[in-house]
Amino acid sequence: MVLMVIDHARDYSAGPGVVADPMDLGAVTPLLFVMRWLAHFCAPVFALAMGASVYLSARGRSKEAVAAKTWRRGLLLVLLEFTVIDWAWNFYPLWPRKFFQVIGALGISLVILSAFVRWDRRWALAVGAGIVALHNLTDGVRFDAASAAHYVWSFLHQKNVLPLGGGFEVRTTYPFLPVAGVALLGYGFGEWIAHGGRRLVTGGVVMLGAFFALRMGIGYGDASLFAPQRDALLTVFSALNVTKYPLSLQFVLMTLGPAWIGLGLRERYDGWLDRALRLLGRVPMCFYVVHLYLVHAFALIWAAAAGLGGPDWRRFGGVPAGFGFPLWVTIPFALFVVAASYPVCRWYEALRASRRYRWTEYL
Repeated sequence: MVLMVIDHARDYSAGPGVVADPMDLGAVTPLLFVMRWLAHFCAPVFALAMGASVYLSARGRSKEAVAAKTWRRGLLLVLLEFTVIDWAWNFYPLWPRKFFQVIGALGISLVILSAFVRWDRRWALAVGAGIVALHNLTDGVRFDAASAAHYVWSFLHQKNVLPLGGGFEVRTTYPFLPVAGVALLGYGFGEWIAHGGRRLVTGGVVMLGAFFALRMGIGYGDASLFAPQRDALLTVFSALNVTKYPLSLQFVLMTLGPAWIGLGLRERYDGWLDRALRLLGRVPMCFYVVHLYLVHAFALIWAAAAGLGGPDWRRFGGVPAGFGFPLWVTIPFALFVVAASYPVCRWYEALRASRRYRWTEYL
C-alpha cells in the first residue's frame, strides 16, 4: 500500500524525467520506470489477498451468511468508487469523467466471489485459473461502439471511455474480468496464503518461470511483446513492460510470483515499523480513502503556497497549471502522506474493534 501511495503522489510530479506515459521506453528515465513498475504489484496482490481473506473469514461460519456479506461488501465498494473515491481524485463531484478503477473492479470481483463461497473452493481455483490463463485469447474481441455489448465488454475486458449522456462519461481503467480471476485464485489458495511456507515459495518460482517462458519464448499472454532495445537496461525494461489494463496473464505471473515467494518466506517481526504497517493493513479501505484525500489536498496547498493561486476547477483535480515537483520529491512526499494517514487509521481500527457501528464490518 505504501508503493501505491508513491505512485499516486507521482501524479503531481513534474520536471526532468517526467513524461505522460511512465512506461514509454522511448522517453522514460530509469527512476520513473522503476517507480511505476513497483506500483504494478499493488492491484493483483490486493485482489489475491482479498480472495484469501474471504476464504479465511468463511472457516467455521455459515456459508450463506459469508456469501451475503461478501456481495454486500462488493456492492459497497462499487458505490464508493463512484462517490467518495471519485471525489477524492477530482474534489469536484460534477467533473464529467468518472473512473472505474481498482476499487470498483475489486467490488465486482467480490460479488462474483460470493457465488463461490457456497461451493467447494476447488471450483473457485479452477475458474480463477481458467480466467487468468485464458482471458488473453479474447484480446482481439471488439464490438460496435454504439452497442450494449461494447459497454459490457469495456467493463469486462477492454479499457475504454464510454459516453453516458448529459456530458458525462466513464473510463473503464480496470476491466474486472482478470481481477476477478485473481480474487478467485486467492480464495482457492486461501489456506496456502494464510500459512506461507515452502509451497508458496515453490509456486512463486513456478510463476516466475512461466512468466519468463512466455515473455521470452511463446509470447502468449500479453499484447505488448518483448523486443531487444538499444542498450541492456532498456532491454530489461522491455521484458518487464507488460500490460496492466486489463491485467494480462504475463502481468499476473510477473507480480504474483515474487509476492508468493515473499509470503512464503515471511517471518513475524515486532519492530515499530512492522507494527505500523500491519495496522495500515488491518484497515486497508480507510487508508486507501484517507491517503487519496491527503495527497490531493497537500498538493493543492503546496500549489497555493508556491504562488500559483487556488484550485482551477477547469482542470482535473483543480490543480493549477504549472504546479509540480521534481520526481525525486515523490518519495518523501508520499511518506509524509503515509505518516499523516496513520493517526486516522489508528482511530478507525479502534472504532472497528469497539463494534459500535455495524457498518464498520464492511469497511
